[in-house]
Amino acid sequence: MRYLIDTSDGFRERVNEEELIKWGESFGIGFEMTLSEAIEALENIGYKVQQLEEKEI
Repeated sequence: MRYLIDTSDGFRERVNEEELIKWGESFGIGFEMTLSEAIEALENIGYKVQQLEEKEI
């Protein structure tokens, strides 16, 4: 599964689940997270996370 991370300052990154979790861990509480915890951590700092459809990849 692929996701789009939008930092709201013009930076957008397409990532896979593993990369998304790494992003979440770096901005969250810093320990191993689930996918949903990583998404929540990124949204808590104002980032938007969107799951991409197959055709958008």
